[in-house]
Order: sequence, then structure tokens, then C-alpha cells
Amino acid sequence: MLTDAFGIEVDSGRRHYLRLAARTFVLDQLLALPIALIMTSAGLPFLTSYLIASIYSQSIGVLCATATSMLLPRLDRQTSGRSLAGVMALYFACGVAGAELARRLCAVLIGSGFDPNPAYVSWAIGATMALLVGVVLTTVRHLRARAVSRELDALQSRINPHFLFNTLNSIAALIREDPARAESMTLRLSSLFRYTLTAPKRGLVTLDEELAIVEGYLAIEQERLGERLTWTIDVDPALRRWGLPALTLQPLVENAIKHGIAPVVGAGSVRVRGWSDGGVVHIAVTDSGPGQSREQGTGEGLDNVRRRLRATFGARADVRLSTASGATEATVMFPMVEAGS
Repeated sequence: MLTDAFGIEVDSGRRHYLRLAARTFVLDQLLALPIALIMTSAGLPFLTSYLIASIYSQSIGVLCATATSMLLPRLDRQTSGRSLAGVMALYFACGVAGAELARRLCAVLIGSGFDPNPAYVSWAIGATMALLVGVVLTTVRHLRARAVSRELDALQSRINPHFLFNTLNSIAALIREDPARAESMTLRLSSLFRYTLTAPKRGLVTLDEELAIVEGYLAIEQERLGERLTWTIDVDPALRRWGLPALTLQPLVENAIKHGIAPVVGAGSVRVRGWSDGGVVHIAVTDSGPGQSREQGTGEGLDNVRRRLRATFGARADVRLSTASGATEATVMFPMVEAGS
């Protein structure tokens, strides 16, 4: 996952780097303004003060943004204490290096109008500025992580209890009639709940893992509903290595069965298909239900998945619901990112 200097996750690719550069430049200039005003109060002309402050701010900010994008994913794999220490050390080093670079640039660009001061004074100022940014970074990331964790906790607790009860009743009915099918359903149910409890703690899972759980869930529902449900999964194998938050697709498939198949008399179908377009993975869950608007019935589940995707991938991730020709389709979109990033 790519992250900017303030811990905001963004998509990868050329646009990412352009947006990162533009955001870094604007934020650095905003930080330079109060510093320039302080320097002006000490007797320096405002324009000279603002030029010096801008050089320092941009030098430190660019180094912090670059180092963060390259090294922060590795630091995230450490324990929380080591990760925090690593972030602070990273920003301290960027502050010192950026201040030294800025000091030399100011001496060249401004000449006699710039008082170089002892080098350690510039280093101390630069390190202090960078560490303040580091504190903001870790605070923002911590708050975002807590928000995502609450979403995951809510999702883990919302597996439809009726689904569980109905499945257990189906297993009980099959124990005498068909012990092998009862055992198969029990194992699938066990895998589903094991995944529900453990996978969200791993960060991103592969699309292949998520589809395996969806397949197990659909197989259980087919055992319950019999000929009323048919399903297919048609996703390009090349896409299955990309990462997404755990339990992104299962709620959409659950909604498709709950609102599109269960209420309808007769047979129905659920289709999961996937494709890519411009570095973005699209996964569509389509059911053959009545095709009426379901925003009232499924809005909470869609919003839950959408918030988690946006918190993980940024603005390029989304969930959309559409209805047409007697079918309802929920489509998940997210950028191609390696699982575990």
C-alpha cells in the first residue's frame, strides 16, 4: 500500500506520484508561511524570510514524503513499538538531511543575505520540524487504523444469525440422511467462521482467498436452498493474486441471496465475475432477483464495504449498486495492490 507523508493511503501509478508531489508542495508552502512570519518578526525582510523558509520546508518535506512512500510499508510489518521508533528515526534523519541540503541551497541562492549559522542549529530546526510531522503522521494513521478496526469488528459480528441457524438445522437434518454432505457443510461452515475471525487481522488478503470463502458460502446456501439457487464464479486467474480487505465480497453475496434469491418463488442465480480496467480490479456480484431498488435494504452493508475500501485504497476504490433487466448487480472496484503490502 502506498502512503503519503501524512499517512493517507493513495493508489499507485503515475497519477499517484503527481498527486503526492502536488500535495507535498502545497503543504510544505503552508508550513513555510508561519516560519517566515516568525523570521520577519526578528528583523528579516518578509520575502527573504519566506524564501528561506520555503527552501527548508520543501527540502525536508520532499525527503520525508519520498522516504515514507518507500519505507513505511516495511515499518508497518514490525511490532507497534518498533514501527513507531522506526517512523520517528526516519523523520529525524530526513529532517537533519533536509536541513543540511537547505542550508547549502540558501547559501548559494541567497548569498550574503543568508546567515548560515552553525550547522547543528539548522539540523536541530530541521529535525524538530520533521518530528512534528512524524507525530502528525502517526496520530492520523492510528486514528484511521482504529476506524477500520471498528468497521471490521462490526462486520465480523454481523454474519447473519439466521444463516447460521438455518445452516445448523440443515446439517442436523442431513446427519442421518447423508452424513457425508453433513460433514462437508460442517467443514465449510467452520472454514467460513475461521476466516471471519482471523483473516481481517492480516490486512490485505488475496482475491483468491476471498473467492474461496465466497465459494464455500455459496455452496452452503445451495445445500439449504437446493434447486432454488445456482451460482457461478468467473474471475480471471491473473487477478486472483491482488489484495483486498478480508470480507469484502461475502457481504455482497449474502445480500444477493437474502434480497434477490430467498424472497423469490422459483429458481434464481448468483454470478460473480471479475475483470480489470486501467489498473483497477472490478468484481461484480449479480443476482437474478426482481431488480427493484435495494438501497434501503442493503445500504448499510454497502456503506460498510465502501468505507473499508476507501480507508485502504483511497478514492479509486468504490462499491456501486445497479439494477437492470430484472437483475441487481453490486460492483466492487479497487486498485491492483499486492496482498500483504
